[in-house]
Amino acid sequence: MSENQKPGLSLAAGYHLRAKALCDGRVKLKNFELKAIPFENDGEGHDEFMAGKFDAGEFSLAMYLALKSRGAPYLAIPVFPNRKFRQSYIFVPENSPLKEPAQLKGKKVGIPSWLNTAGLWARGILSDEYGVKAQDIHWIMPRKNKVDVALPAGTRLDVVAGEASLAARMLKGEFDAIIVPDFPEEKGWRRLFADSKAVEQDFFRRTGIFPTSHAITFHAAYLEKYPSAAQEMFNACVEAKNLALRDDADATYSNFVWNRQVWEEQQAVMGGDPWKFGIKHNEKVLHTIVRFAGEQGLLAKPV
Repeated sequence: MSENQKPGLSLAAGYHLRAKALCDGRVKLKNFELKAIPFENDGEGHDEFMAGKFDAGEFSLAMYLALKSRGAPYLAIPVFPNRKFRQSYIFVPENSPLKEPAQLKGKKVGIPSWLNTAGLWARGILSDEYGVKAQDIHWIMPRKNKVDVALPAGTRLDVVAGEASLAARMLKGEFDAIIVPDFPEEKGWRRLFADSKAVEQDFFRRTGIFPTSHAITFHAAYLEKYPSAAQEMFNACVEAKNLALRDDADATYSNFVWNRQVWEEQQAVMGGDPWKFGIKHNEKVLHTIVRFAGEQGLLAKPV
């Protein structure tokens, strides 16, 4: 197939090294003309994908599960380019008396949305690991969910609009804590878990779970027309990710001064490739996030 005959395939990609080689053209698809656009703002990329501006996109798994359970025409492939442990994304004011998860019971916690994947994981982990149920906390979000959900009985979730960021609102005393997907820009906060890295490493050693936030997702109509695009995209994402892992191992590549020590520590805990794609390597993490989605009322029916 000539270059001129290749169907176009547009991708709303995340702004990270796993997608960099897709976006800069080092990794190409054999039978499709890939145009990958990186989005620094994940929400913007997700919205543009849902609006049909892209054939495929790196997409929120919480939103995907909620929509898929309602029959939405999306199909995800087992490529998970955005993963983070979420114990370190529970924040409190630096002068807060809160020191451990049990103290969140009865407190006000700000979240971007009930459909935010970081919050889905954090709530599930608080329940599984520490016995802090969703019903134990007063949740507050700045706007309504994009999808109506059936919250677990006894769960208190209020919408309280505000112009400031959740972190700024917390620091003014509106919330006792926040769970957000990225680190606040404001000063004056700390993590609830004082040694969150040790907590997360212990969690991984015990469970084998490295929480995934996003999956590469297609509009179903595109795959109906071009079914081979799914496998080609998977192969390209694996190649791009492997290039990123190669760069990680190069002590000269990074701007971090002690990057090699960090790399060695990660290898010791998580092995050579924490970012494995495919169903086989991710069965437990997928079963867990689906269970959390069901327990927290995101699913209209089993998926």
